[in-house]
Amino acid sequence: MVNKYIFKKENLIFLSLIFTNFGCEGKRDAIGADNEIIVICSGVDKDNVERFLTSIFNDSLYTPEPEPWYVLKFSPPESYSKLKKQTNVVIAAIDRDSANAGLKLIKKILPFEQRETMLSNDPIILAKNVHANHQLFMVINANSYEHLLRFSDEKRNYIKKNFNEQFIVRQSRYLFNRNNFNAIRDSLLIEFGWSLDLPWGWDIIKKVPDSNFVWLGKEMPYQWIGIGWSEGSIVNSELSVGQYLWEWPKNNYKTIQFSEYKFDLKKASSDNFSAWRATGIWETSDLIESKGGPFRSYVFYDNKKDLTYHLNYLIFHPGNSKSIFLRQADMILQTFKTY
Repeated sequence: MVNKYIFKKENLIFLSLIFTNFGCEGKRDAIGADNEIIVICSGVDKDNVERFLTSIFNDSLYTPEPEPWYVLKFSPPESYSKLKKQTNVVIAAIDRDSANAGLKLIKKILPFEQRETMLSNDPIILAKNVHANHQLFMVINANSYEHLLRFSDEKRNYIKKNFNEQFIVRQSRYLFNRNNFNAIRDSLLIEFGWSLDLPWGWDIIKKVPDSNFVWLGKEMPYQWIGIGWSEGSIVNSELSVGQYLWEWPKNNYKTIQFSEYKFDLKKASSDNFSAWRATGIWETSDLIESKGGPFRSYVFYDNKKDLTYHLNYLIFHPGNSKSIFLRQADMILQTFKTY
């Protein structure tokens, strides 16, 4: 067990050392979308590599059609020099034929001892900042698809955790930097006793102090955050939380309701609060102007104030990708604080 841990740690360090001659001084930030993974492999390996990565990155957003958190973009090994500075890069070779261009590429970037060790042990290496800052760089060098699968359960959470952490770090630098600060945060704190770190572009659509409801919005795409609060605790059971959530959009947004399709409610937590988290599809009850899309909600109890808070996010972006915006909104909602 100890030897296996040391081997994995050495893999990570070793791969970092391999690339020390590629201009560590003055590295620029990695380029490309944070929800894209550039996969470099030959055509002979594409199906197996895609099957494996899809099994790892299997989280989906229902809009109502399923939309993956990450988009896999495949390119041939000849494109390596142009794509090696992308945000998320995976280089893979499984077929051991000497004519495999993906295998030839791995022979160029990994030393012989490293390649041979991977063929009889863990075939996956994950490193950071190899060719650019804030980059994840993964190499898959397996002797067969079955060999790769033997390590899939062991490495799945490790790989997903690293990619998710990178997404949060990169997005935080954009969402919460000083140049993107939104002044309405301070006005909300003064008026309601709670704060939310909103980037520039968000504005107040409606405030209903008597109903303890604030509606925030942003365009391109259309995004809404609703904040509501009520006296006492209703978070003691899944049933009470579910009933509260089901009535909340009708009582506050008026023409919006949640759909039973893909509705999911479970306990969740963050650094700032423990909560119930709901995800699913919202839709308008107005048949003349029908709209809809994914939503996310957090319901939690603040025992110091004896208040139950509901933080709700909706997006309307028909025909376009929504997952990256939902993940951004999740990061924004996690900044909610009461005083």
